[in-house]
Amino acid sequence: MVVSGDGIILPALGQDVQLGMLYNVRTSELFAGISLWDNAVVNSEQTKDESKVQNAEFFYSTSIEDSRKKSALDVEGSLALDLKIIQATGSAKYLSDTKSSTHEARLDASCTVTRWTRRIPQETLSSMKYHRTLDNPRFTHFVAEVVEGGSATISLVRSTSSEEEAKEIAGDLKATLIGVPVNGSANLEYKDVSDDNREKVKISYSGAIAENVSTWEDARRVANDMPTMLAKQTNTLYYKLLPVDLLDSNANRLIRSLDSGIVNRTAVALKTGITARLRLDELLQHQVLRNWFPKIKGQIRGLRESFLEGESDFTEAARRLLPELRDGNTDYSTKISELRKAISLFEQRVRIAEQFADLKQNELEVLQSTVASMLGQGFQNHLGGLKPESLTTVSAPRVLLSFGGGQINRSRHLLEKKMQSTELCDDSDDDDDSDNEEKEKSEEEWFESSRTVNSVRAACAELIGLRPSAPEEVIFGVASVDKAYRPGEEKLVTTRIGDIILGYNDRFTIVTGMLPKAPTAPTLTIEEQGIALSWETDQSGDLEPAIPTTSYVVRYCPIPNPEKDGVLPRVTANETFIELELNPTESSVIPRKNGTGDSLFDDCDYQVMLSVKTIIGLSGWSVPAVVRTPRWPSVASRMLEFHERNHQTLSNPNRKGTKTWDMNKEAGNRTLFLGHTTIVDRNCSDPRFPDTVAVRIVDVAAEFEAGIPAADLADKNNTIVTVFTGPSGHGQSTQINAFVSYLLGGDFEDSARIMMIDDRGTSPTSSQFVTCYRIRPFSPLFRGKTMLIVDAPGFGDSKGYQRDAFVMAAMSDLFSTVSHVNAVFFTCRAMESRTTFLTPVYTYVSQLFAKDVQDCLGTIYTFADSGKPAAHDTLQRLGWPVQNGEISVNNSAFTATLDVTDINHVRDMWLFSTRGQFQIMDTLLKTTPVPTDSSADVMRDRVDLEKKCSLTEHKIFKTATEAWNLMENLDCLADRIGNAPDAEVSITEDRVVTQDLPEGKGSTRCLHCNITCHEICPYSNDEDIRYCETIKDEKCVVCHCHWTEHCNMRYMIKTKRVTRTMVPEDMIKAWSDKTNELETSLLSAIDAYLELQQELRDELLDLSQLTKNLMTKALLHDPSAFIDYMDRLIHTARAYSFPPAKLVQFATAKNTLLLLQKVKEQGSAAAVEPEALLDILGSVRTEMHRRMQLEMHQRVREEKVPCSLYDTLYERLPPSIKDKAPAPLGEKGMSTQGELYPANLKAVVLLVKTVLKDGGVVAALAVKG
Repeated sequence: MVVSGDGIILPALGQDVQLGMLYNVRTSELFAGISLWDNAVVNSEQTKDESKVQNAEFFYSTSIEDSRKKSALDVEGSLALDLKIIQATGSAKYLSDTKSSTHEARLDASCTVTRWTRRIPQETLSSMKYHRTLDNPRFTHFVAEVVEGGSATISLVRSTSSEEEAKEIAGDLKATLIGVPVNGSANLEYKDVSDDNREKVKISYSGAIAENVSTWEDARRVANDMPTMLAKQTNTLYYKLLPVDLLDSNANRLIRSLDSGIVNRTAVALKTGITARLRLDELLQHQVLRNWFPKIKGQIRGLRESFLEGESDFTEAARRLLPELRDGNTDYSTKISELRKAISLFEQRVRIAEQFADLKQNELEVLQSTVASMLGQGFQNHLGGLKPESLTTVSAPRVLLSFGGGQINRSRHLLEKKMQSTELCDDSDDDDDSDNEEKEKSEEEWFESSRTVNSVRAACAELIGLRPSAPEEVIFGVASVDKAYRPGEEKLVTTRIGDIILGYNDRFTIVTGMLPKAPTAPTLTIEEQGIALSWETDQSGDLEPAIPTTSYVVRYCPIPNPEKDGVLPRVTANETFIELELNPTESSVIPRKNGTGDSLFDDCDYQVMLSVKTIIGLSGWSVPAVVRTPRWPSVASRMLEFHERNHQTLSNPNRKGTKTWDMNKEAGNRTLFLGHTTIVDRNCSDPRFPDTVAVRIVDVAAEFEAGIPAADLADKNNTIVTVFTGPSGHGQSTQINAFVSYLLGGDFEDSARIMMIDDRGTSPTSSQFVTCYRIRPFSPLFRGKTMLIVDAPGFGDSKGYQRDAFVMAAMSDLFSTVSHVNAVFFTCRAMESRTTFLTPVYTYVSQLFAKDVQDCLGTIYTFADSGKPAAHDTLQRLGWPVQNGEISVNNSAFTATLDVTDINHVRDMWLFSTRGQFQIMDTLLKTTPVPTDSSADVMRDRVDLEKKCSLTEHKIFKTATEAWNLMENLDCLADRIGNAPDAEVSITEDRVVTQDLPEGKGSTRCLHCNITCHEICPYSNDEDIRYCETIKDEKCVVCHCHWTEHCNMRYMIKTKRVTRTMVPEDMIKAWSDKTNELETSLLSAIDAYLELQQELRDELLDLSQLTKNLMTKALLHDPSAFIDYMDRLIHTARAYSFPPAKLVQFATAKNTLLLLQKVKEQGSAAAVEPEALLDILGSVRTEMHRRMQLEMHQRVREEKVPCSLYDTLYERLPPSIKDKAPAPLGEKGMSTQGELYPANLKAVVLLVKTVLKDGGVVAALAVKG
């Protein structure tokens, strides 16, 4: 309250305060209806200037405290408002607002307009009517002055997460209403807050004006109108109180002033209590407690209820004691002591609430982060208070991280008891420090213990690490389990937070620290062709009953050893482990096979590890133990021994379908050429190569170790298909031999080399067709895979284009025979850099495959040295994917004839080659099989496209020839039509004509006799004919008909002799017959041509669609790459005088390529020319047929009328043809007569010739043809 002299100035707070009202300053109570004067006396009507105001202001506040200060409420008044001793209503209603969250941004925009001040006059003060009212001691003051006007406030409130955010958003809210004037005359300017903040802001309005303010638009509207509207209000804003003893000295009241310290302390306690209560409310809404940890939520709710009870007690005590302290008749010391004790007790409870809120906030954050990480790993959530039976009544084991036990799931928190206590704690009592320390230790929260938190985190890590190895049926989750069994015990015990609980066999068991752990490394020894390993079981007495062991798992794999493996290691650093699962009763095993079923690698290091498998998952792996296998005889050496023992049988040439084994015993060139047995021959499906083998699949060394099975060719998991292709004569067969030698373990020190393809000069080449060599997995190097090596004939050999076409057709049949491919190696000389040579070969190879084979393509450079292959840059420019992998080899040690004069050089070349073959095998083992379906489709489409191109090519030549003939005939027709008969003769004859009569005159004509009775009659009206001089007695003197049978006409009919010229009939008929004969013949030819042209158009569109499909699926489609190649072949054929049939074959192939290239370039536009020719000749046919239907005289006249046939056609031409077509002839105009039909036909002839000569698919072939 504001004290002014002996008076007290108070805000009205929305109350209707009138002059003369009595007031009790002890209780801040106004007594309405009780006064010392009549109301009409003190509140009489006064004359006021309605157009003026006393004062006006617009102010902003960002807190309730600031708003109260600006509304003249001091600390004591604010406290009275908070304690509800006084009420704020109407325009002051917002001053009673309390926080709805711990942190909030607030803006109160208030406008107050003061109109006038009214006072009780001095003469009225001395003339009290109700003097006896002063005898009542409750009345301490009376209202002597009131300030009237209008006030309103718009409040914007938003909850925030921190005080810093509250300040930032409060600034945005204030900026929203900056610029609002108090007189309402200026334009408002607003700055919008963000959309996110706008949605969360609560808008309210307090004012004497009835307004509905719920949106931003409402707030702006009301803010704009407030100054104007409030200037008309006469509500009480403030009032001044004077003590009643000013009126009567006997009415003196003893009133104490409150101690400002006790008032401030009470207000602060009340405010901090509100903050603590809001924190407890927010904890109850924490997302962790929405569905989880119901007992923690119960703890918070219980302490909050106790705190609310204490808050209520404190509020009641303050509301009672503060008025009593103002009363001078009470015992001050007693009342002040009682209030201080109430404040101290409530402050203690606030501290307890804040301490509790801090603890629970920390606890919930730890729980949230821990549980969220578990649930994010796929753990099931059982924290919602499910009964234990629901967790155990399942057949599968459940492994649970427990958040249970007395530390977390107690029904009441220890601080709740302190909260309920009415005793004050003395924090300065340090008499028994040891007892306090023990008490604090017993009250320590679980999350405050680093040991407990670390154990929870360790348990989380253990379970997360165990889960990937657990059986699918095992369930991992988080739960709140308070009681469980310990292994080997039958009594339930209390769990601790972070315990790992196993739910199995209808009971909970605590298995913390008992999860399966890595065993000790096994003991390894070599036994025959296997590795013998043994181990000891290492299980504690608790582990076995709680978590039963189901098996032991042994894993092993080969590893490289640089010190012992030499230059060609058998294995790489990332080999796949092989695993064996053994019964729990076993303690030893002897692995003898790789995962593929082959024997272990000889002369190779193996690492072996052991793991324990339990009902809930695998333990970690033991420390690896390493042992090396002994060296065994190679497959190559075993084959040499096998041939030595069985050479007579293996060399028998009479075995049907079998190529014999052959030993070349030439000194220095001892080579064993392996035999093979034909599995299947497949003839070429292309009709161009009838009765020709396209694909042959053979079984290599079928007699050797026949017990080793071969995988099915369609088994993509166990059959590796490798295609070798490239230019002819670049060492492809030698490369395959070197690779096979490596596969079979051939060594330079062996008694003979092992080869598969016999490429000696005296031997017929096996590359006549596509040969597929199937090699069974003879050694561990195969990794259990059957190898299918495809030797494709080379491209660009001396047999020319026809040979390349056969290779393409044969590869198409290969894709229909073999279901998948693992790798395709482009094999070429390292120093081959000629683009002219490599371009067609690269194109041939690339066009074999679909796009899905892209990643399978590799490069092998033969005849390589240590430098960079020159072929690399050329292939890279062409677009071959050299980035997929390049391998350089020099296979001179594997040629048919070996130069042994420098044995050290041969040994070096052998090692150089073997390194490359090792890289190839390493690449193959990493490849993923790709189905050949798409490549087969590409080849079928390509063959189909070439066949249709060949047919279309013939049709193009035929239609072009027919078009030229048509144009010659059409030209003749134009000349014939231009010679229409025009020799005329004169003829004189009578002709009936009419002659108009003068105005007002008529010609009397008898309608019955159809004659003129009176040429010029003075009567033009039919009603006046009776008066004509030719009418006597109502009858005509000329025709004797009644006068009504006559009429008067405005003209006169006469006969006139006329002379005219005409063409003789016989000339017209002769011209017409000859023209019709020529046109009839030409129409038949046009019809035949149009039918042929329509077929050509459809075929070109079909070719366009096929080309589009091919470009979508094929790795490459580029006919242009072969055109220069074909030109070189033709040039060579002419230079060496090849037979004419050969030249025709090359020319046909080139024309096909030209057509393919044009169709690729133009797509569906390739059919533009045929469509244009169809339109042109179709229009000519229509016009020709129309003229033929005319009568011969009409036809002669029609030929003398200008024609627009060509100009109409010109407008319809496609832009590509219109640019090259003859110019339009022009229509008839003021200064031009226009061209006749013959000239139009000649223009059409020139147009068709232009189409046939320039620009498109038809022109490209027709001109060359």
